[in-house]
Amino acid sequence: MQERQDRHVLDAALPAHWGTWQRVKNTALYGIIRASFAIFRLIPFPIARGIAVFVGNLAALVDWRDQRRALANLAIAFPEASRTWRFGVFRRMFVHLAISAVEVIHTERFMTGPHAIAVSDEGRRLLDQALAEGHGAVLVGGHIGNWEICGQLIAKAGYPITSIAKPLYDPRLTRLVHVHRSAYGHRILWRGDAGVAKEILRLFKHNGVLGLLIDQDTKVQGTFVPFFGKPAYTPTAAASFALRTGAAVLCAWAHRVDGVHQIHFERCPLPQADDHDAAVALLTAHLSARLEAAIRARPEQWVWLHQRFKTKATSVDTEAAALNNRVRAVSNGLGGTTP
Repeated sequence: MQERQDRHVLDAALPAHWGTWQRVKNTALYGIIRASFAIFRLIPFPIARGIAVFVGNLAALVDWRDQRRALANLAIAFPEASRTWRFGVFRRMFVHLAISAVEVIHTERFMTGPHAIAVSDEGRRLLDQALAEGHGAVLVGGHIGNWEICGQLIAKAGYPITSIAKPLYDPRLTRLVHVHRSAYGHRILWRGDAGVAKEILRLFKHNGVLGLLIDQDTKVQGTFVPFFGKPAYTPTAAASFALRTGAAVLCAWAHRVDGVHQIHFERCPLPQADDHDAAVALLTAHLSARLEAAIRARPEQWVWLHQRFKTKATSVDTEAAALNNRVRAVSNGLGGTTP
């Protein structure tokens, strides 16, 4: 079933519109990525992590374009903070991303042996409780902490998790990512491929877990909900699937604390609303608020490089006021807290 659904994406040839120079450039980049992956696998993790810290600190100083974008996002999220504080978050974010890349290369370190990470008893209780209801579960997260390892840990713990991913610009990189992500049983459905919708419905029918990240402004069905006090276009698929199928909804994210990954799970009750679209907006707002709380707890472990607010609401002032009132009502009604 998995092979049939993925065949179109994983067997894709290089894009026909690539010119000679683009093919040469992207082939060289692909080779560098493969070589770097192989080299860093040979380097002991503590040494590789030290290299990542150095590279992350250096990148924060020389990457002016990403620095401007990240500092602009941080100014929106933390207007009361000083520029020095925001730059500190930006620098630590680069270090975090570099360490995360090394952790991904050394994934097996976190899956087996003395450094293995396990889903906590509380996390298992919440997942087991959700699946015991028999309608499957939607696991909602963001690009928080090391999200790649988080998904694999859940799969290795024995939970039938499937995620939807967007193919990369180079089919060779898509195949490389697919092999890595699926190594411990994490199933991947590729967006845009034939049969994805049927596979998702089949997943819920068989009481599976669908993992979705909703913290980025992408070209998918979405709505505006508050995010750090500003309307942000947010994917609604997680809320829509849950409300249509009766699947349980959980938020999940992983924070690195003193070098140890801690995976947090929490159950999110479904809102009671007669109108489906209104319920989707309310649930999406609540989920976004919970992810915001996780980001506020450790802001350096979120990807501030993304253009989170690129899609504009038709009337920002009106939308912001209305949406903030809605998310407060959601948090009160669902037992959550608004950051």
